[in-house]
Amino acid sequence: MNEADPLPPEALHRACWYSRRTPEIPTDLGFHTIEDGHLLFCAHPMWFPVVGRQFDVRNCSNCEYFKPVRRASSAVNRY
Repeated sequence: MNEADPLPPEALHRACWYSRRTPEIPTDLGFHTIEDGHLLFCAHPMWFPVVGRQFDVRNCSNCEYFKPVRRASSAVNRY
């Protein structure tokens, strides 16, 4: 992959706090990402109430609302 290539959907799902998964697979598989038998989708509060699970994680590559997942191992003890 180079800089012009988007991240794979699975990598976006693992990197974003708003990404969710559900075992409920839609009947129209056209623009959805399915991994390990789960539908991957964006649950951002600006998008989810409008489009529900129809906002696929592949649309997140240039998202201005991206919020990285905070890993426990990267937390710094300030005291």
